[in-house]
Amino acid sequence: TGFTDLDREMRGIAAGEMCLVIGYSHSGKTLTMLQMLIANRNKNVIYFVPDEPRTLVLIKLACVLHGVNAIDLERQVAADDPSAIELLKNTAVEYFPNLAVFDQSMALSDMEKSVAEVSDMWGQKPDLVVFDYLELLQGGGEDVPSKANTLKAWGRRHDVPLLVLHQTSRSSGADGKRMTISSGSFGGEQQATHIIGVRRKRFEIESQIRELEAKLDKSSASERAMEQLDLLRYEARIHAHTLTINLVKNKRPAGTLIDDIDYEIEEGSGRLTRLRDGELPQQFLNQIRQ
Repeated sequence: TGFTDLDREMRGIAAGEMCLVIGYSHSGKTLTMLQMLIANRNKNVIYFVPDEPRTLVLIKLACVLHGVNAIDLERQVAADDPSAIELLKNTAVEYFPNLAVFDQSMALSDMEKSVAEVSDMWGQKPDLVVFDYLELLQGGGEDVPSKANTLKAWGRRHDVPLLVLHQTSRSSGADGKRMTISSGSFGGEQQATHIIGVRRKRFEIESQIRELEAKLDKSSASERAMEQLDLLRYEARIHAHTLTINLVKNKRPAGTLIDDIDYEIEEGSGRLTRLRDGELPQQFLNQIRQ
């Protein structure tokens, strides 16, 4: 996966297995998946992303890979800047020559054709198929469990590992709540061999701040409550720069689950860097030193 702790416990995604990456909207699922693609750039990967143009996928990969600011790169590409165009070409040809991205909305029959065509071109079946995200699957049923069953059966039929992004329900995933095995939106967890939870702690902290501020009457607020509010605001500044993952489900024999691990998100590029115990984001430290 490109995440050392997950790699140790998951020991890969086997052919016919499905790994879910779950999280609420804007929680960092795509950033997590991009990190996985970069870690597997020597593999033959097919990426189905029905709601995002492939050019944008390439820009995001280039930014994370090279530490480039996404807004700046998009502007340069729009202005036909030769260096920006060359950077994207180099990223596609040198770093991701075996990544096939399909950005159209496809029925399962179209996906079959796409996999067959790419497999013929490569002379082998894909090492990994990524689908972003489960709710956008066409022809797999109306509810999430049906879509998950359909996609898993499709992966087994093709004998390929599946990495599938899945958006949690509002009640399960909003406000940065910790991901659990029941955080999926009305199902999908039963079909997965592994479930990776992704969240932003800042949203949970900001929710707690709003709740506390609503309860406090500034004129009569206790000193303890004000100290709690100050602490939450301090933590919100720290986690404005973090993304948190955990391993929610692991059916690998003798495998264990993994509690929250924080990563710093590099502003602009989206590159993720592991924060060790007690380590603060460098961007936060830079701010308080100014």
